[in-house]
Amino acid sequence: MKKKVTLSLDQRTVAMLRKAGARRAKPMSAIVDELVEELEKKEKAKEDDFAWLEDMGTWLSGKVTKKDLEEDPRLAYAWGYKPKKSAARKKVAAKKA
Repeated sequence: MKKKVTLSLDQRTVAMLRKAGARRAKPMSAIVDELVEELEKKEKAKEDDFAWLEDMGTWLSGKVTKKDLEEDPRLAYAWGYKPKKSAARKKVAAKKA
């Protein structure tokens, strides 16, 4: 079911929509529909990319320690943990020594 909506768009945006509509032989509303659907698909894909982390979080519950997160920045990133800068610097200094 279609619904009429009033939008306030920049003149440049309207011009680009008209050109895109002319190239594809579609009305501006169809172009906007396609763009919104594409945006929704991209956002859904981003959510799905990290869905495994939630499963991993329950699976690894109690098995990953704070020390593990501080020593492995990749694991810390996946876990959503931000180690203190001093701990990260100590690790880098230890590797250089």
